[in-house]
Amino acid sequence: MKRALLWIALWLAGSASAWTAADPQPAGPPESAPQVAILGSRNGRSAAAIRLEASLDRGQVTFLGLDTEGGDRSRINLLRSAMALSARTREGRVELKASGSRQGSDAIVFRLSGAEVEITWKVRVADGGMTMSFAGSGSGLGRIEGLELVFPFEVKTAVTSMISSQWGPDGKFRLPAILSAPDLGQLLVRASGRRPTAGRMEGSRAGKSLTVTLELPAPVTRAATELRFTPVVLPVAEGYRDAKRWAAARRGWFNLVQQSCGASGGGLDVHGVWANNALSDPVSSVLYMLGDATVLVPELAPGVTMAPILRHTVDYWIDHRTDADGLVAYTAGGRRQNVMDSNPAVLIGAWCYVKASSDMNWLRQRIGRLEFLSRYMEQRDVDADGLIESKQSGNSGSRPPREPDCAWDCYISGHKNAYVNALAYRAWLGLADLERRLGQRDREQRYRDLARRLRAAFADAFYNPATGWLGFWRSRDGQLHDLHMDAPTSLAVGFGLLDRESGRTMLRRYWEDLGKTGFHRFDLGVPINLRPVPKEEMEHYTEFQHFLNGGCGVSNTAYLLDAFQTVGMTREADLILEAMLRRQKEGVFPNGGGFQNGFVDRMGGGAEVFDWSGNPTGYEGHLVYCWAFLHSMLRREPAIFPRVLPPADGPPPISTSGTP
Repeated sequence: MKRALLWIALWLAGSASAWTAADPQPAGPPESAPQVAILGSRNGRSAAAIRLEASLDRGQVTFLGLDTEGGDRSRINLLRSAMALSARTREGRVELKASGSRQGSDAIVFRLSGAEVEITWKVRVADGGMTMSFAGSGSGLGRIEGLELVFPFEVKTAVTSMISSQWGPDGKFRLPAILSAPDLGQLLVRASGRRPTAGRMEGSRAGKSLTVTLELPAPVTRAATELRFTPVVLPVAEGYRDAKRWAAARRGWFNLVQQSCGASGGGLDVHGVWANNALSDPVSSVLYMLGDATVLVPELAPGVTMAPILRHTVDYWIDHRTDADGLVAYTAGGRRQNVMDSNPAVLIGAWCYVKASSDMNWLRQRIGRLEFLSRYMEQRDVDADGLIESKQSGNSGSRPPREPDCAWDCYISGHKNAYVNALAYRAWLGLADLERRLGQRDREQRYRDLARRLRAAFADAFYNPATGWLGFWRSRDGQLHDLHMDAPTSLAVGFGLLDRESGRTMLRRYWEDLGKTGFHRFDLGVPINLRPVPKEEMEHYTEFQHFLNGGCGVSNTAYLLDAFQTVGMTREADLILEAMLRRQKEGVFPNGGGFQNGFVDRMGGGAEVFDWSGNPTGYEGHLVYCWAFLHSMLRREPAIFPRVLPPADGPPPISTSGTP
């Protein structure tokens, strides 16, 4: 068989938006060389780049690389095996022999033949993206019901997946959708023709594999089906004025959005639900973070908007994972657990959806279920003091394994939990605002009263005079458990549960104690805890500075950044934010990630948590919450911050007994 080597090097010519050939094509290689083609293209305005390699004799694309920020990350292959095209009939797949050849300076044409049919698959690169067209001929063409274009992604490199606003009950997504390679690049995928184009996202968590399959219509002779893959560079968020910071953040913003492929359980219903990553668990307790992202940046690309993703996720938890008592489950595939932050997180998500979409029809249909979730929370105020109590006692060493009461699921927390109640306060204010939108004034007042009673009791319940800030939980035996973390205080300040001066005093004391530890790696965020957690207060205990025992969890830093902004500690906030943005933009791992190193799924190896020297100590590898600090970056703008919080009843109490 004749061998050939094709190298198409396309270089930017002036201000043109496409590349042109800079050198003549090299002479053919020796007969033993593999039959390979390499295509490259860069967009002149955005500098987005794409790189493809193809096996011409096999008719497959063997390499796909992207970089939407003008660097050299397109040299990283997203594929674990070849991308290929196949045809299907009613009886099953048709065996077709494939081969390829060069066409012009920027394209490859693959021909798949057999069973009295020939299918032509043309791949052309241009402007940092690519187009693919599919046509057919032959007497057997009528037997072909459709084509399947298969992308086998290498998730250990990066959790490359699809972001789509449309998911059907069959578990399939619809185009347009974004092919998103974390910290590498994004392509908006659109199809020609009026008929909707569907796709499947399938994976194995244990096998660490994820495959995207686009289901294309049967090829015809007169008009080819076309797919367009256009690079996506996220426009600056409305109201945000710091172009330099946005340039450092915009590619990482897509890392916030990963939708489940069902690999962690849950059946077809869970497909498209927001998850830790595409192969991992959807978790209800942190849904408020997706809500914030939706309000802050409602559109990712033309035809791909955040509100339907949020609605699909809220509906999933309400319809499929809420029990008869009104308790929302913690994860999609796991057993029932009494986790008390799930209900408020879903309620916050619902408020954010209506805020972003103004979808009053959905609200009218769902308000009864939202009130049902609230009733469960209300019934958990077992001592009628205004705070909701978890079923877990929170007493040191009191629980069997894996019985968390909130998303901080390695702690023996329970009873009165500051984190849970901070979310409940925001949830009730949001529910009151939803009732106001419906004209239900009595119900609006009911939820405002619940929020007001909670706020009045909050500081007294959790203030620790020994440290000068808020503890995490007060257990049933009356003990306050202070893990030397800022999160309870920071959330209380950010949500308006503390007045500005009290919050500032508490955060100053925290900042002083942080300085005394010698911690300086603000590119990692801040540690979850400043001191080791007592062993009797933590399940799955790890050494200090690892995981939730003082590791830098990245996502928790968003609470502190918001709180600093609220109380006017902008210098401290800038010190942290600038270091994190620099790491996000420049990357530290081979895949270009600053806060993710691909799909790991092994304790001690994931880059969502670090020790104080910057070594990964997490387990996921990619955890969507890590990029919540980008929310805080946007909320630094005074005009943006109020968008994500429902209107409060007025200022919180200026002083309470025991607080500064």
